[in-house]
Order: sequence, then C-alpha cells, then structure tokens
Amino acid sequence: MMKLKMITAICLTLVLSALSGCQLAKESLGANGDRDRLIGVFVTTEHLDLFDTEAYLNDSNISIKNGEASFNGADSQKYQGRLYANLVARTDTDEETGLPLPTYEYVFEGIEGVQYCAPFIQLNEEEDGYNAPMSDPAVSDVQTGFFIYDDENSMSLEGTIYIVPSGKNNTYFFNPVYQSADGSVYTVTNYGVTFGTDTESEGSIYTQTIDETTTITENGKVKKDSTSIKVSLSVIFVPEKIAILQMGPDNALISRKEYKPGEMPEELELEKGAAYFIVETHKRDDAGAAMIHREIYGEDTESIETFFVKAEGICSKHSTRII
Repeated sequence: MMKLKMITAICLTLVLSALSGCQLAKESLGANGDRDRLIGVFVTTEHLDLFDTEAYLNDSNISIKNGEASFNGADSQKYQGRLYANLVARTDTDEETGLPLPTYEYVFEGIEGVQYCAPFIQLNEEEDGYNAPMSDPAVSDVQTGFFIYDDENSMSLEGTIYIVPSGKNNTYFFNPVYQSADGSVYTVTNYGVTFGTDTESEGSIYTQTIDETTTITENGKVKKDSTSIKVSLSVIFVPEKIAILQMGPDNALISRKEYKPGEMPEELELEKGAAYFIVETHKRDDAGAAMIHREIYGEDTESIETFFVKAEGICSKHSTRII
C-alpha cells in the first residue's frame, strides 16, 4: 500500500510539473482569444504560483490498477489563475509649475517584482483615455514607442535591469502583463530563466523578448494590434564611490570631488576654465580587486549618468544635469 501511494504521488508530481510548463503558452493564447492586449512584463525572482492545484485534482480522475497509477486530467486551461493589479493614485509635482500633479498607476500589491508596462487608463466615460508608460526605477535605458497606422497599431517597450553578482545562480521570471477590454490589468505566470551572475563578468547580458500580435475587425476593416517587449539583464559590479575630475585645456587638474553612489547632485556646474571632465566609478570585481571605470566628457555635455544600488541585487541610473 505504501508503494502504491508513493507511485501515485510521483505520478501527480510529474503531471503537475508538466502543467506548470506547457500550459503557460496556452494562457497567453487564451488572452489573445479574448482580445486582451499584451501591455508589459512583470519580472520576479519567485515563481508566481497561480495554478489551482486542488480544484484541478478534484475534477480529475485518478485510478490505480495492478499497481500502476493512471491520471485522466481535466482541461487545465480554466485552472490557470491571473494576478490582478490595482489602480492606485499618487501625487507628483509638476517640474514646470511646481503644482501637484495627480497620476495613476497599476500595482501588483504585496508581490515583489520589477514592472514595466504601458496600460491604457480611462477614469470615466466623460474623459478621454491615454496610454501611461510606467516602469519601476529598477528599469534603466527605457525606450517606449507608440505607432499608429491605418491598418495597425503597435507598441514597443525596451529597457535594461542592471543586476549585481550574488555568488549564486538566480532565476528570473518574465511574466507577461495583459489588459482586458474593461481596463483591468493582470499578469500570468511564465517560464523562468537562470542567469548565473556568479560566473558572469561585468557587461554580460541576457535579453528576453516577448512579441504578440492580435487581429481585430472594426467597422468591417481588419486591423492589427501588435506589442513588442524587450527586457535585458546586464551584470554590473557595485559602485563604491564616484569621482568627478575637471580638467583644463592643458590637461591640468582643476578640481576633484568625490560622491557616494546615489548621492550625486541633480546639477553639476563646471569650473571656470574647464575644457573637459572625467567621471571615475570605483568598484571591485568578482575577486575583490579594486577597479576604476573612466569616462571622458566634453564641456558641451548636457548630462551624465551614474549607477547606485537601488534595491537588493539591482543597480539603477541617476542622471545629473551639467551646467
């Protein structure tokens, strides 16, 4: 009896493992069938367990005959769950007027992850809706594009998440985010990819691309709706300090200032007589050896970008305007 129970448990484990893989693609196809549009990605380091295993097993047939377990599974598509986001309001400050500026965003509350999406927001029927690109501060090098043609609407999202070596392999799940016709936003679970930051050197990169196209008919006219999402993971060593060296036309040092990462000023004024300046980023490689990354900028430079640790395992960019 114990042996039969063990065989049954193994059988169920294999079946559920298969479901957690093959059905992911069907969930995405199901969203397309409902004309839900792909609008972004929600990157997590933990698997989103959205499959209702208990209900699935209750509706499936399990039998044991001659010591062998057989499993007649129900249609698992309807047991794949969705994680819905909440529309929340926040108040920013208008940089030009200094007045409060109400904004809205969709948030997967209580779930840790990096979100990058562009939902359509329409608060009521009296007001026009608008596309609202929203990205977590952990996403750098953001490029968002909207293109409207006679026979096609397309949207493209591209960004990079800079991750620091952790000494172990990390798994990242690129969970697609959809928006329904009623405006609700949700994500479904997706495959995970293992990125070995412990063996990768600075600059190593992994890119995940999600493309999806739907076809709709409006007033008898066929129109395509396409979305392309490209998110890269790029390895970077943690910056320890940043030095700004301002140089004269004779290559003489005019001034040198050091800053902690994340404490770079919003504006940096060049000294009188400075012909160019050097940005030094001090860090340590995976063996603990000191290293310096240098970049040279001319006096006509408008802004520079430096890295700082934004969250555990992630570096973000800070922009400094040059005066």
